[in-house]
Amino acid sequence: MRIFKRINTYIAAHFLVKFLQIVFAFSLLIFFVNLIDVIEKVRGQNVPFSAMALMAFLKVPDFLNDVVPSLVLISAIITFFLLSSRSEITITRASGFSIWQVLQPIAFCAFFLGIFWVTVFGPASVHMAKKFNSLEGKYVKNDMREVIELEGGIWLKQNNIEYPNEEIIIQAKKVYKESLELDEVTAWFFNQNNQFYQKIDAEEMFLDDGYWLMQNVTVNNFDTLNKKLPSFSVPTDLKADFVMQKIVNNFQNVKLFSVFELPYLIADLRSAGFSSTKFKVYLQSLLCKPILFLAMIFIACYFGLNHTRSRTSILMIFLGISFGLILYITSTIITALGSSSLIPIFASTWVIAVICLAIGVLLIYRKEKF
Repeated sequence: MRIFKRINTYIAAHFLVKFLQIVFAFSLLIFFVNLIDVIEKVRGQNVPFSAMALMAFLKVPDFLNDVVPSLVLISAIITFFLLSSRSEITITRASGFSIWQVLQPIAFCAFFLGIFWVTVFGPASVHMAKKFNSLEGKYVKNDMREVIELEGGIWLKQNNIEYPNEEIIIQAKKVYKESLELDEVTAWFFNQNNQFYQKIDAEEMFLDDGYWLMQNVTVNNFDTLNKKLPSFSVPTDLKADFVMQKIVNNFQNVKLFSVFELPYLIADLRSAGFSSTKFKVYLQSLLCKPILFLAMIFIACYFGLNHTRSRTSILMIFLGISFGLILYITSTIITALGSSSLIPIFASTWVIAVICLAIGVLLIYRKEKF
């Protein structure tokens, strides 16, 4: 019994070492790529190199979160291949171990590694991502405030309070969360026949009690062309909480919330009457990550546990990495479909993880049988 425990410990430790080595190698590669990107962004500005290096470092966990299932797969394949190449697997199986018993310590490690990744590494990466956004605002965008900014702008629609049958569509390039300040704003006015009749551009817009206050305004309509005004107010029935929840729901990056924050955010969105689908999908994808890690171990065992004298051993390793990557990319696409409400949440998260695990189990069963 003691020798079995030692063998399990040896195999598990071998996997963990390989995983840490591969994570470190990928982190180093990502760091230098990020550093080059940051240097390009701050070129011409007086930014200390230490700040640039810190920004590059803070972006590393976000990349690792995206590729970590693939890193688990690669680590496990290399582990099984090296153990086979040194005939350690052959000796272990000659001692009475089955394939299931050989992969058991690595499977347990991967499962608990998934729990650690979600509960410890995940919140830490969220904190680092927020810190990166703060530094980016300071050094790249020259603004310390937390901002939501999208390439296509942020859009809102409201009824025209002065003319109830009309609508106003508002586009802002960015929104500052603390003060609910919208910058580089354009408002389009449509009559009851959905015909456009007025456009107002403003440098800034603030939500006050019962109206939008627009500053440094340019008004264009059928009677006025490029009329400049210091300010302009637009009545509204939108509330600050409602606007912020809508912005968070539609535009906020789901990766900026940890597994512990998501349930409260989802409850808040539900109580405010907003759809929280993409946050639910992301939460469930985090919860099923240990299962996905486990599936990668079974797949890695099938492709990595081969006789090194066989000419197909290298080919099997390549096929294993390719097969695992295809499964992971497919699951990512299906998760995106779930976030868009095109397929059910459960089907886009747990079903995919369980299918990957089932494929891995069937592959190991086939290998053990033949």
